[in-house]
Amino acid sequence: MKNYNYKYVVIPGKKIIAISTYAGRTVKGVAKCHPNDEFDVEFGKKLAAARCNEKISYKRLTRALNKYRETIDESLALDKKIVQTRDYVLDASAAHEEAQRVLMELA
Repeated sequence: MKNYNYKYVVIPGKKIIAISTYAGRTVKGVAKCHPNDEFDVEFGKKLAAARCNEKISYKRLTRALNKYRETIDESLALDKKIVQTRDYVLDASAAHEEAQRVLMELA
């Protein structure tokens, strides 16, 4: 588990909240104690931090996938532009060769 900086809010006997940030936003993970269980602060902190970490990692994955999709779209647009430019060069080259051929015939 990646180690983010967590701040903890402990509500004795009830729950623990792990608080961190990702991309400038607050992210929280909560561990609640079941009424039949014994309240354990250290375990609660680990569980709350793990839940917070899962939320952060999901946000990070979503952000990475969006960046990847943007890059693919940019790449496809660039590929299209490369084909258009290549076709322009081929057309210009053919026109130049034709102009040279006509000039040679007239000379």
